[in-house]
Amino acid sequence: MWTGDPDCNAAHVALLQRLQAFGTPFIGTGEAITLSQQGNLGEFISLHIALSGPLGTMEKFAQNALQPLSGISISGLDLTYVYFDPTSEKNDLIYIQEVKTTCAANLNTLDKLRTDYRKLFSTDLNLTLQTRIQCLASKFEIERNNPGHAVRVQKLAATTPQQCTSVRLIPTGVHQLGVGDPVQKMVAIKTAITAFGWDQAAISPWAVALSDLSNRLLHLAQAQL
Repeated sequence: MWTGDPDCNAAHVALLQRLQAFGTPFIGTGEAITLSQQGNLGEFISLHIALSGPLGTMEKFAQNALQPLSGISISGLDLTYVYFDPTSEKNDLIYIQEVKTTCAANLNTLDKLRTDYRKLFSTDLNLTLQTRIQCLASKFEIERNNPGHAVRVQKLAATTPQQCTSVRLIPTGVHQLGVGDPVQKMVAIKTAITAFGWDQAAISPWAVALSDLSNRLLHLAQAQL
């Protein structure tokens, strides 16, 4: 469970400062925010939280979180973190964080996280875990000029959830503070993902709650406090 510390207004200030540091092109004060931009901001908020903890020291890949107001959402894994152990590659890990954001008066949208993780072993080869890890390997080799890491990350793939001993899942819901029972919802989502064959110990759900979320996302998009 995550929320603003010491309150949601303080979180808003910190989030806006990071958006400004990213060089984000904000929307105008008279413009509306799209659902796509709301979702991208949810990914940005999740990344901001991750950067403050152990995930922040790992190799990171963000599809939409670095340009949350671009107006489009790039397909692929939302957020990915790769841990390369300094002593043994047998201890390498990859963390896959799929994020859903809802400003609704219920948490039903978060159920779509189940589908996101089901796709990792679907019949669509463009969406499978192996395909996406191969894409990460290419990024390490071509974009980061690190063929060694490319080889190591490829070894983290597997053909079934049961074999994914080096993969960790972080299903994340960004939602309105005080709506529903986010703990119960995220536990249910974890249970559903476990039913796909994943070890429940490999799944660590996050629930991120902010007050007045709809207006807060709009004000962040407009660079307003």
